[in-house]
Amino acid sequence: MAIIQKFDLQKGLIFVVWQGTVTAQEWFRYAHKLTSDSTWTTASRVLADLLSVQSTSSIQNQEIDQAVEIFSANRAGLVGKKLAVLARDEFGKARRFGEYLSHFGTSSVVFNNLDTACLFLGVDILYAYRMLDSMHGQSQSD
Repeated sequence: MAIIQKFDLQKGLIFVVWQGTVTAQEWFRYAHKLTSDSTWTTASRVLADLLSVQSTSSIQNQEIDQAVEIFSANRAGLVGKKLAVLARDEFGKARRFGEYLSHFGTSSVVFNNLDTACLFLGVDILYAYRMLDSMHGQSQSD
């Protein structure tokens, strides 16, 4: 799978990693799965790592708008949430997505550096590195 996640219920944190090619349809399926999980509304922070994604060519403005519709269907899950996205090539797309989510009470910032993203979220940097490293290893072995 091109999108994987780990929940840390104790810290109210969701880690998400995108790798390889992520299509719009995969993103939509993932968004439905995530927002229907009861943990979604209780987690106050999300760290999404898009640094390993190779292609999101099927995701354009229309698909971003559609993903926002999916996430905003569960508005209670967006209010007060902090979203930090790590991105390089996908920076503009991630920023557009975050700007739309801000209309529903989510604070979203796109970063190109994990250390700064962790400061924004109030997450221990070494912990975040370990979690993301394990997820990258998991996705490569799947």
